[in-house]
Amino acid sequence: MVWSVGVVFAAYLGVRLYEVTEDRPLNQRLQRFLKRLSPKKGRQRTEGVARGAEHDETDRHKHYVKASGLTMGSAMVRHLYPPVTIVTVLLFAYTAIPYLRQTETSLVKNRKVDGYVLYAIADMMMLWLGAFVTAALGIGLLHASKWILSSAKDRSKELVFDAFAKRPRRMWVYRGGAEVEVPLETVEKGDIVIVNAAEVIPVDGIITQGIAFVDQHALTGESQPAEKFVGDRVFASTVLISGRIGVRVEKSGQETTVAQISEIINNTIDYKSSSELKGEQWANAYTLPLMGLAAAVWPFMGPAAAVGVLYAHIANTIRVVAPLSTLNYLNIALKEGILIKDGRVLEDVKNLDTVVFDKTGTLTQEIPEVGRILLNDVEFSKDEILFFAAAAEYRSTHPIAKAILKKAEERNLLLPEIEESSYKIGYGVSVTVEGRSVLLGSRRFMEGNNVTVSKQIDEVMDKAYSEGHTAILIAVDNKVRGVLELHTKARPEVARVLCLLEDMGVTHKAIISGDHERPTKALASALGMDEYYYDVLPDDKAEIVEKLRKEGRRVAFVGDGVNDVLAMKKADVSISLSGSTAIATDVAQIVLLDGTLLHLPYLFRLSSGLHRNLQRSLVINVVPSAVVLYGVLLHNFGMLLSVVVSQSPLVLGAANAYIPFIEKRKEIEDACLEIEHSGEGVKAPEEPAVKERAWLLARIHALRSWATYPGTLYRRYVTRGESHTQPSEATTRRRARDSSSSVSGVRREAHQATS
Repeated sequence: MVWSVGVVFAAYLGVRLYEVTEDRPLNQRLQRFLKRLSPKKGRQRTEGVARGAEHDETDRHKHYVKASGLTMGSAMVRHLYPPVTIVTVLLFAYTAIPYLRQTETSLVKNRKVDGYVLYAIADMMMLWLGAFVTAALGIGLLHASKWILSSAKDRSKELVFDAFAKRPRRMWVYRGGAEVEVPLETVEKGDIVIVNAAEVIPVDGIITQGIAFVDQHALTGESQPAEKFVGDRVFASTVLISGRIGVRVEKSGQETTVAQISEIINNTIDYKSSSELKGEQWANAYTLPLMGLAAAVWPFMGPAAAVGVLYAHIANTIRVVAPLSTLNYLNIALKEGILIKDGRVLEDVKNLDTVVFDKTGTLTQEIPEVGRILLNDVEFSKDEILFFAAAAEYRSTHPIAKAILKKAEERNLLLPEIEESSYKIGYGVSVTVEGRSVLLGSRRFMEGNNVTVSKQIDEVMDKAYSEGHTAILIAVDNKVRGVLELHTKARPEVARVLCLLEDMGVTHKAIISGDHERPTKALASALGMDEYYYDVLPDDKAEIVEKLRKEGRRVAFVGDGVNDVLAMKKADVSISLSGSTAIATDVAQIVLLDGTLLHLPYLFRLSSGLHRNLQRSLVINVVPSAVVLYGVLLHNFGMLLSVVVSQSPLVLGAANAYIPFIEKRKEIEDACLEIEHSGEGVKAPEEPAVKERAWLLARIHALRSWATYPGTLYRRYVTRGESHTQPSEATTRRRARDSSSSVSGVRREAHQATS
């Protein structure tokens, strides 16, 4: 039916003409008239804008899917009542306009023939042949694919919202000697916010009064609630399980850590995986040969066979199936406390064979301890030496500075305002304190500032190094007055993490440290490292990483995402342990939100699982296409069967994307079985076994939230509109009470295990 094709193109040309002349007075009056006729539609559009452009896009695709279904119904009715044909054609024209617009973009703007062009040609041919049902099905499946993908992206963004953004709209603030309830948007930096048990903490800040247990699982992945005291930092969207605290506001609204994480995740969702890019490359290379094959088949097998060949293209399904899997793995990673800023990096992790660790704060505990304070001058006491050292490091965030400041706080030393300071990265710091010149740093730093280091000081430093400690020199008025001995301990999880990395294909492990040789060598030997570098400045770290890459290694650098910028940019994959406190300034591609190495092996497992899943996605897309070509050329497949088989990856791909949730549930079941049977048949377990069982019991708190996670996804999908509404205060309190009761149960079980 040639006239039906003419109606579709006439409708499209009319729409395009209207869009070109939209700003003219006649069209503006028409728009105002239509708006008066349908005020409800205007209100719906306004609400859609408020919800966000991404939800508008999803609703639009869903609308066209429904319109395509109506077109199919009309096409079936026309067989019984032919006059309905004109209605069917008009409905088809309405649903085809978005894809004709995409076809125009491909041909005119991008100047290429791609899958959209082939699908448009096939749909017009089916319309010309009078196969209205098949044509409506084909265009409906194309709309459905876009609806599925945009819905999946919305679900991922809503998961971030559910995990982080459920902050109360109003809160209690201490003002003028009384507690006043105010809206969240009116809270300012420096205000004291009062948070009671079972409430969500609404801001980032420092506790000024009270002691409490805080559930930080959604933010850091920690399974156990954290005990917080005065001076500790708390974050927005975490839950106060017990206690009552006052929090001095540091960040609120879009400045909070959770808001920054949400922004990162929303950007990550739009990245394309390498498998998806590879599939699109195949699809683009597949286009012209497929078009030529369709033209060659037409004279011998008819136009229906040509339509089947055109629909064998994989452009539509590859754009849906691969992103679904990637999004699910990113959601799982975030739920486990691993923030991945670029989804493509997760694919690269499995290829790593070398992991380079920064020593201080990464392999060792974040803050060392100040041990002995050794004097070189009777003019100063130990407290005075510590006073000058703490004053010099007052503005620094380095772990050594934190250790010195912590020691000064323990001794109740009151630090002065710094008059002048200059910090030289990797060497030391020079300041003026109460009119006296103070230098704090390494031997190299002292010699660079023309300060003589005596033989006695050398002996003291050698002794500290031989014991595996670090020594920091302090000079006042250009003379070394004392030595601070710093004791560092390896993180308790490091040894097990390194063993697991070896099992996952990491063949080379190295330490980079700015410390001296002996403490670095001692730590490397204790941990079984393959290589170590000492006395390394920040700029030199980047050179070492680059050297390892030139040797043909795939290198990951694990360190501080704020202070190791150059080395991280040189690495294939950069991983930070800075935790959730420095999201905005952290340059690493992957951030371990709990600030430990515990999730590093799990990151490798996720990467391997994603790789297997994406490989299945490619097979799922290519095999049906090959089946369609085989069936059309050798078994006389019809147009309807060709369309159904070629678009079957939409269903198969959705099932494949669900596999990571099945794997996670199996992991949860195995962990629960281990918890249940870990003590059976053991009369006198050793201390490590008791601790491990207690740790497993504590993980129940996290596992319970995972056990129904896929089901929760489905329920949110069915009732999507509810996810945009703010939960009531009663609901928030009830959830917090449930969380509190589950944690209390875990504590009782853990106590029984350890006793």
